[in-house]
Amino acid sequence: MGAAEQKSGSGQLDDVRTAIDEIDEEIVALIFRRQRLVRVAGGLKDNDDAVRSPKRMEEVIAHVRHAAEEQDGDCNVVERTYKAMIEAFIDYELKVRHEMETQRKLDAFSRS
Repeated sequence: MGAAEQKSGSGQLDDVRTAIDEIDEEIVALIFRRQRLVRVAGGLKDNDDAVRSPKRMEEVIAHVRHAAEEQDGDCNVVERTYKAMIEAFIDYELKVRHEMETQRKLDAFSRS
């Protein structure tokens, strides 16, 4: 492969990486949108078991696998990505719930 062909391949790779970076920025914006909703959901759940709901995790995974199939995507990549994301959001939601519970207790104590 000549120098011109290598540079061309390198330029294409740079273009692909730039496009991936742009997509990553969109994904991050969507993750933060999801995070805001998870924060709200955490406040609506009665206990930690409701946060960890394996049934809900199965529903989400089935939904995104179906979406991947509809777009001829790799279902395994989507499932693995979502499982990791869901685990991170479960941790986040538990943290939010515990912070809210602590704040409610502090508020109740300060009123007494």
